[in-house]
Amino acid sequence: MKAKAGGEHTLLQTKEGNLFSAGACGLGWCRDLPLTKDLFAFRPVSFSLASNIKVKEFHASYYHNLALSEDGQVAAWGCGTFPGGGLDGVIPALGPTAGESDRGEPPRLIPLPEKEVAKAITGGAYHSAILTESGKIFTFGAGQLGQLGRPASMLDASGLPADPNVLEAKLELAENDQVHKIGAGFYNTFAISQLGSLFCAGENQNQQCGAGLKNLRKFSRVEEIKEKVVDQVEGGYCHTLVKMLDGSVWSMGCGEEGQRGDGKTDDENEKDPRGAITRVNLPNNVLTKEVAAGANHSIVLGNNGVAFSFGANDVGQCGLESTVQKLDGVDEGDPVISPRPILLPVMDDPVASVSAGYAHSVLTTEKGRVFVFGQNDNGQLGLGAVAEPGATGKDAESQSAPVEVKAPS
Repeated sequence: MKAKAGGEHTLLQTKEGNLFSAGACGLGWCRDLPLTKDLFAFRPVSFSLASNIKVKEFHASYYHNLALSEDGQVAAWGCGTFPGGGLDGVIPALGPTAGESDRGEPPRLIPLPEKEVAKAITGGAYHSAILTESGKIFTFGAGQLGQLGRPASMLDASGLPADPNVLEAKLELAENDQVHKIGAGFYNTFAISQLGSLFCAGENQNQQCGAGLKNLRKFSRVEEIKEKVVDQVEGGYCHTLVKMLDGSVWSMGCGEEGQRGDGKTDDENEKDPRGAITRVNLPNNVLTKEVAAGANHSIVLGNNGVAFSFGANDVGQCGLESTVQKLDGVDEGDPVISPRPILLPVMDDPVASVSAGYAHSVLTTEKGRVFVFGQNDNGQLGLGAVAEPGATGKDAESQSAPVEVKAPS
């Protein structure tokens, strides 16, 4: 199995290729459903409106989801309208009647321009990006802070820029360079070129795209890492994690809850202000294999198969048991300001992949076992629970230690 954390939900794919979802799946159709046990257990995702595509890759965004098929098609489902009404554009196929139809239909295909074949997908809070085989980035959805990397063609119900049209966002690249990878944050879209340069579009009021406080309406190069080769980038609500090809990890943006992983508290930062970009040092100089950014916490996978966490831990999203935290002099719920190892209840099964949602986390091991921890008020951990709204049973509560998820039937 493999799994990924969304805002208040989790997507899980079995070894047979079937996709399942647990939790609220965003603010969309679940706002019209009672809080029942159906949300707390993994339920199958039907692709009947997406030509029964075979899912090669999937992305759990904050309020919607994307799936990439083996033949380069993209499907989207989840929340396509704002709670108060109005199209956010993140599911283009919903069209002008989205307010009436955004109630949990099966995934719908995203119309790509002719001859374009998708090779990577990503999404933030209310926007999405698709990277094609030709090296082009196509964006759609909300664009109020510039996260589309291009002008939007319409205004949403609140008068803010949005675009349900799948259009190209262009970058200024060297003649021998093209886009190689993409990533996203809550209000950001990132692009990595083949030469390892990092570009960012969207919010920058917290310097999550580097120095300066101006939001970026088009893709701009992050100047602070010009001398480094970027391999992966992921963003949270207002912080960014950047993994370099050499295995080092660097952070930008907000850090008041420890999500920068630089060991600084607010008081220490006032005395000795951190730079626009700072290095995250793992214990014993372990290098990094993968990074994941939640809203205000971070997960880093070491090349030794151990996952490390730092940042907000008010609902256990860093996966640290209270006994472990107290031994380290940290009370349960306090922010974790430096990377700490996440202890799994298994032996001889290294972590292979990490994912972070709004306030929960998901780890997948090399043997395909899935472990979850963090917030669970909407059933996002997929552990099952009683059907009554406001339930406070064990399965409905937050989990501060990793709990294994069994394969859905």
